[in-house]
Parts: sequence; structure tokens; C-alpha cells
Amino acid sequence: MVSQRKFMAELKALCMKCRTNNKPTMRTMVNPVVTKNEKGRYSAKGACEVCGGNMFKFMSATDGEAMM
Repeated sequence: MVSQRKFMAELKALCMKCRTNNKPTMRTMVNPVVTKNEKGRYSAKGACEVCGGNMFKFMSATDGEAMM
């Protein structure tokens, strides 16, 4: 079973659209949604605060549980 919950904390991840010198840049994720998949791995999905592009980040179990 996949569980979801919205969390309004500052979470940083790499944005693939916002690039400097052809490398992704670290940006703050807006409205991250933390999920836990059926294998027990945590991840967060959200949007870039600068360009609005989709962002995704795998998280440790400690961080994922704290955000859920």
C-alpha cells in the first residue's frame, strides 16, 4: 500500500530545467508530497520554486518518517 501526505517544509532537490553551465542546480521544492512505496522506500515529489518544473528526490527512512 502506498501512503501519501503533504508536508510544507523546505526541501531541496536538483532541478533539471534550471541549469547553470549545463548542470542541474539545487532549488527549493514547492508543495512536496512525501510517499512510501511498497518496498518501503521514501520519496518526495514537488515543483521548482523558480521555473515550476517537476522535481523528484529519494529520501532516507529517517527523513521520510519525519515528513510523513
